[in-house]
Amino acid sequence: MTPDYSKQYKAIHAAAELVHDGDLIFRNGTDEVSAAARSMNENDTSYSHCGLLMIENDSVFVYHAIGGHYNPSQRLKREPLDSFCNPVDNDRFGIFRYEIDSLESGRLKKIVAQYYASGLRFDLFFNFFSDDEMYCSEFVYKSLNKALKGRLQFLIRRDRWPYGVSLDDLFLHPGARAVHQIRF
Repeated sequence: MTPDYSKQYKAIHAAAELVHDGDLIFRNGTDEVSAAARSMNENDTSYSHCGLLMIENDSVFVYHAIGGHYNPSQRLKREPLDSFCNPVDNDRFGIFRYEIDSLESGRLKKIVAQYYASGLRFDLFFNFFSDDEMYCSEFVYKSLNKALKGRLQFLIRRDRWPYGVSLDDLFLHPGARAVHQIRF
């Protein structure tokens, strides 16, 4: 018998009503790749992957850098919120928000659209110092920081691998506030 995930999808659709352009979304996958990704977080291992939320024609989409068998093209992925958070492969998700004004939000939308149109590829080597390929938290950080004209520069960590920004650096930051978190 196929499990019924209607309650979980209902929670995802309810969360979509709370989304603003530029919100950050985090999820926790239930597979071994996600376990490895969580180990890169320094303080909080609740989440294994992240992306940026954008509202387009009354629908919420997630832009995220992901590779491997999840995304054979290795290009920046755009997918509906319920697909990104699907309860078959994930056990939780969280939406977080940095205070950004409408001008910054517009810049962020343009930056993300440019990365998507260019076919930004996933960075298998987690090299924070190149911009031609990016891993998930690097994409989120660099897009947001560019839109905010460098306001998040202090998040960059050089004292551990991967260099740069981990997932928990983004959602534990004092400038980020939790909008909604669900555990299935």
